[in-house]
Amino acid sequence: MYSGCERGIARALVLLVLVVIGQLAVPVFASAQIATVSDSDRDLLNRVRQAGLWEMPSGDMARVRAQTPQVRDVGQTLMVDHGRLDVQVRQLAAKYGVVLPDQATADQQSWLAEERAATTTSDFERVFVNRLRAAHGVIFAVIAQVRAGTRNDDIRAFAATANQVVLRHISLLESTGLVDYNALPQPTVSSTAATSAASALNLGSMDIATSVALGLLVCGATLLVLWLIRNSARRRHRSGENHARDRDPEPAKEPVR
Repeated sequence: MYSGCERGIARALVLLVLVVIGQLAVPVFASAQIATVSDSDRDLLNRVRQAGLWEMPSGDMARVRAQTPQVRDVGQTLMVDHGRLDVQVRQLAAKYGVVLPDQATADQQSWLAEERAATTTSDFERVFVNRLRAAHGVIFAVIAQVRAGTRNDDIRAFAATANQVVLRHISLLESTGLVDYNALPQPTVSSTAATSAASALNLGSMDIATSVALGLLVCGATLLVLWLIRNSARRRHRSGENHARDRDPEPAKEPVR
C-alpha cells in the first residue's frame, strides 16, 4: 500500500500532467477554432481563379486549332485540370468569404486575342506554348511561397495540389520543344529567404523556454512515477515474504537424545 506521503506525491503528479497537457492543447484547439485566411492566402485564391479564366479557353482553343497531336493533348490537359482547380478555389472562396474575379485581366485577354489572331497553326502553337509557359512560371512561384508559409490547413492542402498541377503543366509545355527559354523572365532570389529556424516556425525565445521547461517537467514526473511503482513493488514483495513466514513458522526441532 502507498503511504500518505506517496499518495500526496501521486496526486500532485497527476495534477501536474493534466496541467501540462492542458497547456499543450490550448494552442492546438485555438488554432483549430480560429481558421482564417491571410492576405497571401487570398492572393493565391485570386490568382488561381484568374489563371483559369484564360487558360481554360486557351486550352480549349489548342485542343481545336493545334495541328501537332502533342500540343492538342497539352491543351486538353490544361483545360481539364484548370476546370477542376476552379471548382476547388470557388469552394474555398465561399467558405472563407473571399470575393473572386469573374473575368480575365486585360493582359490575359490580349494573350487570348494573340492566339486567335495567329494566321498559321505553327504560329498558334508557338504563341500558345510560350504564353502558357511564362504564366505558369509566375504562378508556380506564388504557390510555393504560400504553401511554405500559410497557417491555414485548407489553403496548405490546396496549394500542394495546385503546385503539382502547375509543375505538370510546365513539364508538358516544355515537352513540346516550342518553349523559348531566353524569353522567360530571369529568376529573382529574395534577400529575406534565409531565416532562422525559430523565426520560420514563428517561435519566440519565451516559447522555446516554455517548451523546454514543460519537457523537463514531464520527464521528471515520469521518472518519479516509475520510482514510486518500483518502490511499491518492493514493499509488496517484502510484505508477502513476512506474511508467509508468519503463516508457516518453522517446526520446532526435537531435542537430541
